[in-house]
Amino acid sequence: MSPSCSTKGCSGGFHFNDRKYADDDLTLGSIDPYAVFRIFDQVAQFEFDTGQQAQIAYMIDQSHNLKPKLEAMTQTVCEAQKQFAKAHMVDRSALAKAQNACDVVGAETILRAAFDADPTELLVRWRKGHGLPADPLQALRESGVIERLGAERSAARKARGETQAASYA
Repeated sequence: MSPSCSTKGCSGGFHFNDRKYADDDLTLGSIDPYAVFRIFDQVAQFEFDTGQQAQIAYMIDQSHNLKPKLEAMTQTVCEAQKQFAKAHMVDRSALAKAQNACDVVGAETILRAAFDADPTELLVRWRKGHGLPADPLQALRESGVIERLGAERSAARKARGETQAASYA
């Protein structure tokens, strides 16, 4: 998204999933987490350059055929948070110096350092500070909501006289 678009109030958006062949709609970052990092890096660079928060709509588009849907969505949100945090760990001043000196290897090294960093403790602090569980996937699994919703769906199907059949999507 260009700065001119942002200042005019245009909205931008990202449609998040991952793929190996065609449009697989896989869990975000399951195939290429560095691609996700690079997207968030550009958002962070825009914010650094303009001093404005990017106004972007994020949408998750996934079709889970093998993974349980709620757990897979939770994995995607956690991966997005992780790559977003890493993108904000880039040393923007050092990156600008490397770019201005046409030091491609130096610039890549700075980006890779942020990508290779572990933002777990940062995310745990942020989540706790916002009243969220430190480990969202573990909290989901321990909450009983997956089992409860499954039982509710089964009861609703039974009440309608439907039989459980295998489903592709």
